[in-house]
Amino acid sequence: MIFLPICVNITGKKILIVGGGRIATHKLKTLLKYTDNIVVLAPEISNEVRNIDIEIIQKKYSPDFLNNFFLVYACTNNSKLNLKIKSDANKLGLLVNICDSPDNCDFTSPAIFKQQNMSVAVSSNAENVKKSIKWRNKIKELLDIE
Repeated sequence: MIFLPICVNITGKKILIVGGGRIATHKLKTLLKYTDNIVVLAPEISNEVRNIDIEIIQKKYSPDFLNNFFLVYACTNNSKLNLKIKSDANKLGLLVNICDSPDNCDFTSPAIFKQQNMSVAVSSNAENVKKSIKWRNKIKELLDIE
């Protein structure tokens, strides 16, 4: 599996996170550093997500919800559903990140930090997230960024 590191302009583009639990919350918090044009779709939503000022759709997933999105994060606790979300989204030309199946992702989310107009991302091609985070933190330390 080979991922091309790129920076994507998400200005004005909507991002869908399917899932309302711990992983979805983590993805949401990371994405909020870059945009608030995020919709969370899940039948159950954590209180932490509810307290964030974004659009929340508290319903079960249906392919009808995929219209008008740029990127999709499949973060449910159901691997089969995550793969169905990917299949449905890919039919519409959408790229999908599947939280529990790196081999099936169209893109990954690297360990990121942002300082003013600079973003630094460290990716292990979805093989070792903890290692990416470790190296991101070392880079922040070397650059003396808090």
